Amino acid sequence: MKLWRALSPLPTVAALVVIAVTCALGNWQLNRAHEKVARAARLEALAAQPSLEIGRSLLGGATAERRVHVRGRFDAAHTVLLDNRPHGNGTDSRAGFMVLTPLRVAGGDAAAPAVLVLRGWLPRDAQDRTHIAPFPTPQGEVELDGTALATVPRVFSLGRGANAEAGQKIRQNVDLAAYASELGVPLQPFVLEQRNDNGDGLARDWAPADIGADRHYGYAFQWFGLAALTLVLLVALSWRRAASMTA
Repeated sequence: MKLWRALSPLPTVAALVVIAVTCALGNWQLNRAHEKVARAARLEALAAQPSLEIGRSLLGGATAERRVHVRGRFDAAHTVLLDNRPHGNGTDSRAGFMVLTPLRVAGGDAAAPAVLVLRGWLPRDAQDRTHIAPFPTPQGEVELDGTALATVPRVFSLGRGANAEAGQKIRQNVDLAAYASELGVPLQPFVLEQRNDNGDGLARDWAPADIGADRHYGYAFQWFGLAALTLVLLVALSWRRAASMTA
């Protein structure tokens, strides 16, 4: 008797569904890995270009992932701490804060666009999250070098809108447009991920752009492996059923 005649309808359909779903999940993980590798390559290419100078006028969105340079003064009174952020290098499991501070561009008036700066990482007190370790904010004019990020890095926050945490020092997320309204001045359409050190003691060993790509490849292998195992089991069981039917 031919093997296909020994296929039982319900187990066969269930197996095909499992194979289809696991293959789709495997492809999704592969795409995520490819996206991270491609972004890393794009950043490497952009790093070879001269830094974009940030002045007193608003720039376009094409600045994302470019190297940028700016001079100005930190607005320390409006510093925000983003909670539940792991150390940026991906090897430290300690919880902490990402420090965000607006920078008033040199030579601009009070209404000139500011730049929101992702300054670095600060460890959190394990017993009291509101006990913030001191970190200095440079006084006077500073020069910053960094990378322009399209958005402030986010974490999942259930049921909280853009303005839900307005006015709070410790927050889960910050939306650029909402924060600009809170400040009362326009913000450049990107966040400056600071690279140079200015003596504030914050950690700035940012995670590589392709971090996690190997993990996605591993997940893809697992999903494709499960699909292959399901197919093998389907064929083996059908073969045994066919053999018993001809016995």
